[in-house]
Amino acid sequence: MKKTCLTFFVVMMVFTGLCQAQDSPRVIVEKYLDAVRSNDYDKAYSFISKTDTTIINWMKLIQYVKKIAPVRLAEIIDLAHNAARQEIMSTSVGNNTSLVKIHSKIPDMEETLRFTRNTEDIKSLLDRGALPTKERFGECTLVIEDGMWKISRVKGISADQAADIAADLAGHILGKDEAERIKKQIDEFLQKQEKGA
Repeated sequence: MKKTCLTFFVVMMVFTGLCQAQDSPRVIVEKYLDAVRSNDYDKAYSFISKTDTTIINWMKLIQYVKKIAPVRLAEIIDLAHNAARQEIMSTSVGNNTSLVKIHSKIPDMEETLRFTRNTEDIKSLLDRGALPTKERFGECTLVIEDGMWKISRVKGISADQAADIAADLAGHILGKDEAERIKKQIDEFLQKQEKGA
């Protein structure tokens, strides 16, 4: 009897430990946001559901833009990413889904670029906490996939909006001709994504 109780107790401890080892939806979203901010896209992909291509396409677009962009533009994109701050406002969990609401403070690059286009000046503004920001609200929907919470949808910025922002940013920093060249390359990339290439 003692042996049976002990075995049952050990099995329950192991099972309980395994159940608690799974990260909560809140933790998954925080890890995803940290990975995106630090440009660790491989890590960010690990938090995304296999059923969603929208988020993956958005991240691939960011990687592509940084690859084709001149160094000056890529540096400013990195600065903007690193300066973004998100706060989890609420988390609700249902049977197999969860909704995580997020409040974001993101750099207002349009406002920033009105008075400087210099990367060092922008870094200085960021370091002093003087970089203009704007607030956004978004949400992540998560589902259980293979026993883990995965992000299946992000409501906020789309790949098309990100493409427009990148092209606009290029126009402010690099000039009209360079911005048009980059916009054309982004459009071609988006068309290939749409066709599944």
